[in-house]
Amino acid sequence: MPRSGLGHNVGRTLRMHPTLQVVAEFPDDVTDENSGVPSEQVKQFSPEISFGCSISSREYLALKLYGHREVLRDLGARARRMASYYVMAEGSGTGCVRVLGRFADPLVTYDLAPGDANHLRRGLRLLCELLFAAGALAVYPAVTGAPVVRRMDDLRDLDDWCTPGAANLMTIHLFSTCPMGEARERTAVDSFGRVHDAPGLRVADASMLPTSTTVNPQGSIMAFARRNALEFLR
Repeated sequence: MPRSGLGHNVGRTLRMHPTLQVVAEFPDDVTDENSGVPSEQVKQFSPEISFGCSISSREYLALKLYGHREVLRDLGARARRMASYYVMAEGSGTGCVRVLGRFADPLVTYDLAPGDANHLRRGLRLLCELLFAAGALAVYPAVTGAPVVRRMDDLRDLDDWCTPGAANLMTIHLFSTCPMGEARERTAVDSFGRVHDAPGLRVADASMLPTSTTVNPQGSIMAFARRNALEFLR
């Protein structure tokens, strides 16, 4: 919408769930590349942090092991004994999506909140503890310069090497670039997804959620989209 000149308060309040991934290696086969995406999650420590499984195909493992190149040389022989996991923080930071002149792609920035950085470090400790209890031989954090974690003692210097600048964070949950509400000075769309001052234009995706949901947003998006569609039909 910013490129078209429509809407206001668009792209200024990007929210997300900052996520740190690890690869764990076990003594036996634990993955099957044809089994799809695992769905196990641990919500004991939510909403501040949660963790669970992630895609563990050979290609995805290679991406997450980029900082541990000694493993990549024989990944083919070890891939079935490896699985990918994540630590997800609540997401109290804020980002921005800007249009840059004639560039086709926008510039996306995000400021990681200090609290989220602390939650990710705490979550990494808890996740490693869980993985070792499950029989893992080693854990490879997706952090530039991170050591291979083979026992909990290897995390004693965690605060030194797991910094926001070194952590290769990612997310798959994006929110709030078109926040909804009736306070026009703070929102981009009304509570039914109608873009302010743009009759006929509506938003019905995660960008209308005014903040991060701390959980997978699929259910919330479907509920609001249905509600807004019923209002449109009415």
